[in-house]
Amino acid sequence: MSQFIENAREIFEAAENSAAAGWASAEYTILMGAPRGGIHMIANSDWSLSALQQEHGAQAAYRVSQANGRVIVDGREGQRSCRMEADSVNRTAQFLLNAVPAWHAVPCYAGLLA
Repeated sequence: MSQFIENAREIFEAAENSAAAGWASAEYTILMGAPRGGIHMIANSDWSLSALQQEHGAQAAYRVSQANGRVIVDGREGQRSCRMEADSVNRTAQFLLNAVPAWHAVPCYAGLLA
């Protein structure tokens, strides 16, 4: 697995764990491999990943966001891009607990079957 995808997976897991703990986070972008090889984080940027990547000279850029109970990580490195997304654990639990059962109980009347 490439380092680009491995980084995206690790960032995604951290974002999922954060959402599962109930921490709502602002959208943020992680720039990796900027001029001095470091990591730079930017909150709530409306710039595209490619524009931020180019502006800061980063090798890779990842945007983490939460929307409608979903955790989303978009990544970009050169001409490659990826997207990872999943429902948060809380949203999945809420869906399952509020779901209408696929079966329905049918009352049984003992006198009708005889």
